[in-house]
Amino acid sequence: MLIMDSGEAGSKKERNEEYSINRLPRELIERIFFRLPVSTLLVCIGVCTRWKNLIRDPNFVTSHLKHASHYSLIFFQQDYVAGKHYPSDAILIDKAWSQSTYAVLTIDPDDLLCGSCNGIICLYTKTLTIKIANLATGECLHLEKPIKNLSGDQFLFYSFGFHPLTREYKITHLGD
Repeated sequence: MLIMDSGEAGSKKERNEEYSINRLPRELIERIFFRLPVSTLLVCIGVCTRWKNLIRDPNFVTSHLKHASHYSLIFFQQDYVAGKHYPSDAILIDKAWSQSTYAVLTIDPDDLLCGSCNGIICLYTKTLTIKIANLATGECLHLEKPIKNLSGDQFLFYSFGFHPLTREYKITHLGD
């Protein structure tokens, strides 16, 4: 007769549930994942190695982007009206013109929009960096500006886009 304490029984139950999840066909899991927002997929990465590998697969990322809901970015550039300063701000709007439930990162008052593509925005900052922000995850990356061009640097010198053949995001800088 085998007797298990409650800790052993719980871990055995968890293993059985994990095994049953792994029996689902990849195509079914993909179809479910295509309906989930990026923020939820980031949580799913921690469930098991199989899900992590699927979600990080470049082909899945491309397909998820095609199936995902599309939002419009409304970016309010900083402005001075009647002597009052209005800082930059951004919101995402869905097809029904409702504000998205995604948490838009905090835009610094002096950030200027260089470009946006696939939910990723490029912001020119008055510091030594260019800010790349993922609106779905709230993640933000700071990239150094070219040092030799800082004296006459302006946000109009930068642009941002996506190259479909290489599947890479690109920042271009016009300058010497």
